[in-house]
Amino acid sequence: MKHTEVCRRLLGYLKFHWAKLIFVIVSAVISTGFMVFAPFLIGKVTTTLFSSIKDGIFYWDTIIKLLSSLVFLYLVSQFFSLLQGFLMAKITAQVMQKLRQDISEKMHRMKLSYYDSHTRGELLSVLTNDVDTINNAISQNLTSLVTQVTTAVGVLLMMLAISPALSLIPFIMVPLSLFSAAGVMKASEKHYVKQQELLGQLGGYIEEMYQGQTVVQSFHYQERAKKAFETYNEALKISSQKAEITAGAVSPITTLVNDLGYVLCAAVGCFGAISGKITVGNVQAMLEYTWRFADPFSAIAGMSGSFSAAAAAGNRIFSLLDAEEEIPDSLPGIIPQKRLGSVVFQDASFGYSPDHLLMKRINLRVEPGEKIAIVGPTGAGKTTLINLLMRFYERNSGSILVDGIDIQKMPRKELRSRFGMVLQDTWLFEGTIAENIGYAKENMTEKGIRSAAESACAHSFIKTLPGGYHMILNKGAENISQGERQLLTIARAIASDPEIMILDEATSNVDTHTEVLIQKAMAELMKGRTSFVIAHRLSTVVSADKILVLEDGRIDGLGTHEELLKTNTIYQEVYNSQTQGGSGDFDKQGGEQ
Repeated sequence: MKHTEVCRRLLGYLKFHWAKLIFVIVSAVISTGFMVFAPFLIGKVTTTLFSSIKDGIFYWDTIIKLLSSLVFLYLVSQFFSLLQGFLMAKITAQVMQKLRQDISEKMHRMKLSYYDSHTRGELLSVLTNDVDTINNAISQNLTSLVTQVTTAVGVLLMMLAISPALSLIPFIMVPLSLFSAAGVMKASEKHYVKQQELLGQLGGYIEEMYQGQTVVQSFHYQERAKKAFETYNEALKISSQKAEITAGAVSPITTLVNDLGYVLCAAVGCFGAISGKITVGNVQAMLEYTWRFADPFSAIAGMSGSFSAAAAAGNRIFSLLDAEEEIPDSLPGIIPQKRLGSVVFQDASFGYSPDHLLMKRINLRVEPGEKIAIVGPTGAGKTTLINLLMRFYERNSGSILVDGIDIQKMPRKELRSRFGMVLQDTWLFEGTIAENIGYAKENMTEKGIRSAAESACAHSFIKTLPGGYHMILNKGAENISQGERQLLTIARAIASDPEIMILDEATSNVDTHTEVLIQKAMAELMKGRTSFVIAHRLSTVVSADKILVLEDGRIDGLGTHEELLKTNTIYQEVYNSQTQGGSGDFDKQGGEQ
């Protein structure tokens, strides 16, 4: 995305505050205009003093009037400066609030595949670093830009009014100074873009290492992790140095050229004063204006680094905001008359591209209350099948029906309200146990929460915890055990009371007693409900009504345990390897299901 496009879209956020912005601009113009007029009055004071010495008469009245006018100018200027600062701070806060809100809302509309291809650290970097960069650019530089432009115009008009001839010197030198710094400004822009990219990568790596600290220490990866961090950090340091050095070089270059113009203006002005073509006070005023005329251009050039960083940050933000979203719900949408839990796949296919399908012509009918075990080697498409059913991914062709209605014609909220999920990776948020169990339903009663916990065999351990149902779970719920976390996720699923359950069994990393509790809780959870179980354990497979064998995105077999043992080669191999090997897991290699 071009920087002009980024700037246009950022300014689009400001258009909602146009009335306040006009007031800010007017305040900046008044404040700057009064300050610009001050050197002219100071020159008048100098001329009056020079005349007093020359004439031997001290012109008190004139000097007091001029000094009083100066005080008035300064007071008015600072009042409007304070006013514009207050209003701009308010506008900036509101713009940043809207930008963060847009990012947050966008993240709930994006396809799940976006999260598959971007780390949490990258997303956090956009929400924090990039938004803060935009915040700094707007709050610190936008009003300054208005002030500097007003200053340049005001000073130019004052110089032309005093001495058009002397005005030619700064008028020529300032563009020359900017031309001298143009190459450095362009290099600075490139380095700031690279800096923002590296900042996102470093944030992603830190997030990854923090989340996986147990694994890092278990495999003695600390030193390698440190080296990888140092590599990222070194690259960011070099990029930041280059960005700051090039941006910092702009001001010295422009200042040097402008200083030469100041010296030239002083020399020419002195000769003019000696020859009587210009008063001493006007020479002083012209020198002050020459200096001030260069300042706005130097300041604007110095802002190039901040604007380059903001443009790079804006590019990342708008790339996120422009990311492909989920297909909008059909309006008004069709809602099934009954909540039975029937599921039908009819020639359903899916792939990220038409020439590389991950699921190929899936045909499956599941009656209400049936328990379906899904087995197959790693990468066979087990999780993809579930994602299609939940509309986390959209099918390429065919149809998927829930309770007789095509899921693409149902509102997502309605569709997903019919499902409960218990996954291997438990997710609990920071809050009380009661809040976590009642997460799926608003305003759930304590009685309902306790009933769900009892059905999930979680009530007994919750009673022993400090605070019971009001105990605060920390981030990641690390203050309770893995098995207890799993029981809470089952209680949460029971509390939502869905017609269809999706379970990815997760009992391999808990003790035998907790495993028995989890198995009992899962049996209670599936009772009377349609269930899809990504199967890892023989007990789940044997007790299933139907077993779905997936291989390379196709259904390789469908039937009961006994039927598949007789007819399906893949199932026979998997079953025999498990019974002979004694691991009891169908997908012992892990990975993508």
